[in-house]
Amino acid sequence: MNETGVETLTRRKAAALYPAHLQSLLPAQGVPGCEIVASDDLAALQHAQLDVLGALYLPEDVPSPLPPVYALGPAAWRNPPEPLVGRADQGQRQVALRALETLLGILGPGPLPPSPRGLRLKTLQSALGGASVAIAGGGKVGRAVYSLARQGKLRTRIISDHLSALGRPDPWEKAEQVLSSAKAVLWASDRPLAPLLGSLAQDSVLVVLSELLPEERRAVLATLEVRAATALVLYRPLTLPSHPGLVVLSDSPRRQALAMAQFLRHLQRPQRQRG
Repeated sequence: MNETGVETLTRRKAAALYPAHLQSLLPAQGVPGCEIVASDDLAALQHAQLDVLGALYLPEDVPSPLPPVYALGPAAWRNPPEPLVGRADQGQRQVALRALETLLGILGPGPLPPSPRGLRLKTLQSALGGASVAIAGGGKVGRAVYSLARQGKLRTRIISDHLSALGRPDPWEKAEQVLSSAKAVLWASDRPLAPLLGSLAQDSVLVVLSELLPEERRAVLATLEVRAATALVLYRPLTLPSHPGLVVLSDSPRRQALAMAQFLRHLQRPQRQRG
């Protein structure tokens, strides 16, 4: 509080985006009260006088210390070099829909032309032939997948400890049993996946929607041969082996746009300082 007893607004906020392509998601008229730059050079941003760094992902050799990090994607949530000042996790429904469309592309008669979601779900139900789908994780993405699968009348079991949000999920103690009987497994959990890979049926399909740690990803890639197909959603640039049973999905542009909108709202919150 200053001498007149009135709080004063701070200077314009200084923010940066990493990587630079996120600049295309900024509004053309700019962001009131903010100066925002975008760069692929984290070392340069490290020395800038920034209030916050909006990062979609961070490389393993990230310089430290960084400005305060606002995580724009799951790849920046895991083990950040600095405490997060915020995170954007919008777009879970888009991720869920892409997961089911991926299953349809793998199990169905082939990609459908643009069509109502109900038709795609009905075709997926037919492709599953009455077999069950297991969803691991009761967070926002897991619940969104579960909701869409139930709308499509798929035989669905979800593994989660979020009892109130999901009614009657299977507890994690039954994970091996549930996964072993499923035709398709949608992994939307931050729990370790590697110890459960051996539980999946050999003719099953695994779709991984969460950001895997490097050792988890290596375990999945080492067991591609024992599954009918494996799909990975990548939230950071990675070079993966070419394999007929591996489907690689990039992060959804729609999710990124929603995350950016959440970040801009964060920037524009009134910030006051004592005079």
